[in-house]
Amino acid sequence: MRHLPEPWHGATLVHLSDLHCGFGGTDPVYEEAVAQVNALQPDLIVFTGDYIDDHPVPADYPLVDLLRRFSARHGLFASFGNHDHRRGVVGTRRLLEQAGARILNNESVRLEGGLWLAGIDDLFEGEPDIRRTLADIPAEATTVLLSHNPSLIKKVSDHDVLILSGHTHGGQIALPILTPKLVCLFHLRVAQVAGWYRNGRARLYVNRGLGVTGRPFRYNCPAEIAVFRLVPDTTDRPQAEEDRLPEAEPAGRR
Repeated sequence: MRHLPEPWHGATLVHLSDLHCGFGGTDPVYEEAVAQVNALQPDLIVFTGDYIDDHPVPADYPLVDLLRRFSARHGLFASFGNHDHRRGVVGTRRLLEQAGARILNNESVRLEGGLWLAGIDDLFEGEPDIRRTLADIPAEATTVLLSHNPSLIKKVSDHDVLILSGHTHGGQIALPILTPKLVCLFHLRVAQVAGWYRNGRARLYVNRGLGVTGRPFRYNCPAEIAVFRLVPDTTDRPQAEEDRLPEAEPAGRR
């Protein structure tokens, strides 16, 4: 990251997305995620939306208890996804705040040590405001930007941002003919599926998520915990129209 503040050199950032709690019998996945993430002793944990599925979910589902068990030196931060709007963002905000997570909704924050973190509302079902989200951030700062929908990369090519997204589940069910790319393009209206992308100055990582929706299973598309080590970047990156960066190692297969 360009102009990465020195206190953040070598810091560990964990990115989780699309829990869809209460659907698909994925509680064992969450338990494993808590154990693996906390074992890393991360500096920062971020969530990019869809905390509870919009299928019928038990009213007493312990989402707050689950999220409270994640621990990071600089805390937990979150943005809203499309399912959160369907369930109601007022209630979702209340649950996240009870769990100790700070919601960034069209806003930014300067963390201790000088790292800027921002979050934008869901592009399709929320009220996203790019100008407001990035308004307070210094021009020279590289910002970590939480956006549930990865399509944001098409709109911020002139900003030096690292976008962390979810939404796609990596296709969730990967078949030879009905490929994840086709599923995401025609079902979700999203061109980015999983892993790294770049558009101009903006870079994007799309997380396959922890949970499931629609169908209560995954096939050839494992759940994912994305772990990043932050390092300073002093090179001149090419201003590509949209270049695919090397595919990240599927974290769910480790």
